[in-house]
Amino acid sequence: MKFELHCHSHHSKGAKIPWEGIPSPAAIVAHAKRIGLSGVAITDHHTTKAWPEARREAKKQGIIFIPGVELQTQSGHVIALGISEPVANFLSVEETVDRIREQGGVAVAAHPFDVRGQGIRSQADKADAIEMFNSLNIDKIGNLCTYSMFRHSPLPKVAGSDAHTLSMLGCSVNTMNADSVDGVLKCIRDGRVEFTGRYMPMEEVLNWARERLSRSQEYVMKYTAENYRQPKAWLYSKMLKKFLATSNAPWRVLAEISLSAVRCYGMAKAMMY
Repeated sequence: MKFELHCHSHHSKGAKIPWEGIPSPAAIVAHAKRIGLSGVAITDHHTTKAWPEARREAKKQGIIFIPGVELQTQSGHVIALGISEPVANFLSVEETVDRIREQGGVAVAAHPFDVRGQGIRSQADKADAIEMFNSLNIDKIGNLCTYSMFRHSPLPKVAGSDAHTLSMLGCSVNTMNADSVDGVLKCIRDGRVEFTGRYMPMEEVLNWARERLSRSQEYVMKYTAENYRQPKAWLYSKMLKKFLATSNAPWRVLAEISLSAVRCYGMAKAMMY
């Protein structure tokens, strides 16, 4: 049976760009069924608001909904799977993992070496499992660092799409012999998980960025005007309008150039680990 263990609904919000996750919880569950998944964990940032709607849709679709959340610890992100109530954010990694275990859940170190610094890096060995492959780590450096650091670790290993749109769902799939939430958690704890993963195509990332910025345009324009001096504010506003008004084609080259710069930054940072 195949499972998605890392995705986000519209309840996941960003700081500078309010819209982060795009689809509703029900849409995620229905799409998971449509693409042949046996179950899905919705792991929104900091919130469990998706759970009631997702549970109803999972019952309707006849698939397994795994209650989850992506928590912000003092050091980076940890995913809680199979918990029954919220866990506080901004605790230490150790306390976060303890609170997840107290509820019978599984703590997964999400994208440990994410180039943005959102993973818990070498502290991943304090979790119950490690996200060895994250489809949204398109710079590839983060995943390579995780592989290099933990490929010989006895800790269980999983993969996550980190999907923020429906089309991103299922980029990384975990296969295990489980027909319930408890069965999924046991398979993860026992290391009886096989996974496959592919990187998110640039087209998908650009489409996601366009959707986020389109829905957040008013807020972003106001934030830019209030927080940036001229001509920076004018330039940002101009580029935003241009991006939303044109196709992906002229932006793909710029995105690839930016990605190359991120890779260089990631490699330099990796040498410090």
